[in-house]
Amino acid sequence: MNKNSYPHVMTFKELIIYIIVVIIIGFVLVVVRDDYSGILGACIVCPAMIGYLIYAYNKEKKADKKAVQVSRSIVDGDYFNSAEWHAKYVEYINQHPFEKPVIMNMKKDLLKRFRRREYIFFSIIFLLFMLGCGCTIAIGKVLIGIVGMLMFAGLSVYEFLMFTGMPVRRWLKKDIDYKALENSYLESRMLTYKKNGIAFGTTHIHAFTEKKIYAIDYRIVDEITRKVVRLKTYEDGIYSSDEYKHYVVIHVVMAGTSDACDVEIELNEYQVQMVLDNYPTFRIGSNVNDSTVVTEAKEEVTVV
Repeated sequence: MNKNSYPHVMTFKELIIYIIVVIIIGFVLVVVRDDYSGILGACIVCPAMIGYLIYAYNKEKKADKKAVQVSRSIVDGDYFNSAEWHAKYVEYINQHPFEKPVIMNMKKDLLKRFRRREYIFFSIIFLLFMLGCGCTIAIGKVLIGIVGMLMFAGLSVYEFLMFTGMPVRRWLKKDIDYKALENSYLESRMLTYKKNGIAFGTTHIHAFTEKKIYAIDYRIVDEITRKVVRLKTYEDGIYSSDEYKHYVVIHVVMAGTSDACDVEIELNEYQVQMVLDNYPTFRIGSNVNDSTVVTEAKEEVTVV
């Protein structure tokens, strides 16, 4: 990501500029207002803002320095080969082994996995917002009310369709050999995380995210690798926290062509290792590459 894009890492120069701006604001509050509230703002609020800016700056610098060390250990393999991590990994796989499909029908099993409560919750919330916009029509604000009703009605319908498994139904309408895929799926071993899942069937790798379904023939899988992304979160442009997201990356090369693509499925770090360790047993002769790519992403969160 471009260093100058927003949000971005606060430089020391920018920190000094922010502090100067806050000092100027404090000076204006004292001179222009010349009352108790102005003095209170200049003597308490402004120093607090400066202290917070310095704290956020140092916090991000320390986090970035630590991230460099973590990224190096991940790429070198030291992180995943450490005795401490391996002990946690063994404990995890003993408590969370591969799952099997819950329902012995691929369509019904996938629909069940997409039927999440939050979709209904947001559908109802948007429906209430739509009714609120109807009240604005009653008080004479017709245009605003109509636009709001249409927007929230669309959002409500979308959330309801997601609850009914719209991505699954859309995928099933494609030109697929349903019977062959179902036979593979029902014999699969699966890992699920958040709204994602990956399953190793008899003939295909089955995977899904919140909005997409995949069925990948083993014969077109070139290799499987790990990807780690450091996600930095900013609140109103100021660094707040970071976390690492772990992905299984399935490198696919279409048979008889040079066309290639990657399918990325987010799992937790232990599940990714389970995939790398067990994939060869699901497909003999597969190419499992334990190389790891570490990238960085940034997310802006506005605090109201």
